Amino acid sequence: MTPVMLAPSVQATAYRPVSQDQALRDLIEVQLEPGRSTVIDFSHVQERIVFVNLADPSRTVFTSNAPIESGLATTLFVTPIEALAFPGLTTNAVTTLQVQTITPGGDLRLYTFNVGQSGRAAPHAGIIITAAPEPTQPSLNPAPPIDLSPQLIAQGLTAAIAQGLTSDDDPIVDAVQTVLAKVDAGQSLRDAARAQGVDVEILEALAALGQEQRQFDNVEIQVQKI
Repeated sequence: MTPVMLAPSVQATAYRPVSQDQALRDLIEVQLEPGRSTVIDFSHVQERIVFVNLADPSRTVFTSNAPIESGLATTLFVTPIEALAFPGLTTNAVTTLQVQTITPGGDLRLYTFNVGQSGRAAPHAGIIITAAPEPTQPSLNPAPPIDLSPQLIAQGLTAAIAQGLTSDDDPIVDAVQTVLAKVDAGQSLRDAARAQGVDVEILEALAALGQEQRQFDNVEIQVQKI
C-alpha cells in the first residue's frame, strides 16, 4: 500500500506554507496556542514589514525580528496573553491582523489574517508565505483526480493509525477529525481544512489510502466467498 507520512507531522508540517497569491486573496486562519508563539514569515518572498494593525490587542500581542520602523522586519511572532481590559475597546475571540509589506521592487502589499485562540494544540507553529510556483507544462497523461470524499478520508485515517503510520494522539489526527466533523455539519471540505490548517495534500494522501484499503477489503471479501 502507498505509505502516508503522517507520523512525523509535528516536524514535517511545523510551518504551514501559504502561497503569496492565496495570502493576498484570502483571509488566512492563524490558530494560537496558550504559552506558545506563532510565526508569520515573509522572508521567503523577500518582503519587509512596514506596518502592522492588530484589531483586538486585549488578548494577543506581537513582536518582530527587527523594529517595524527600521524597514528590516520580515517575521512576526504572535503570542496569546491573558485578557486585558481597555476602556472602550471591543473584543472578539477571533480578531484580524493586517500586515502591510514592501517588495524588493517597492510595491506595497496588504495581507489579512484571522487570529483565533483555543485551549487546544495549534496544528502548526507558524505560516510561511511562499512564492507562487513556476507554471509547468501539462502532463500528457494526467493522473486521475483523487476522490476526496469524507468517507474515504475517514477510512484512510483509520488505516493510517492501524498500520502505525501515525499515532492516535498525533495533533494532525485530531485536526483531520475536526475537519470531517465540520464537513458533516455542512461546511465545505476545503473551507474546513483551511480553517484547521490542514493541507489538502494530507487529505488526498488519506483518501488514497482509504481507497486502497477499500479495494483490499473487497478482495478479502471475494476470497472468503471462494
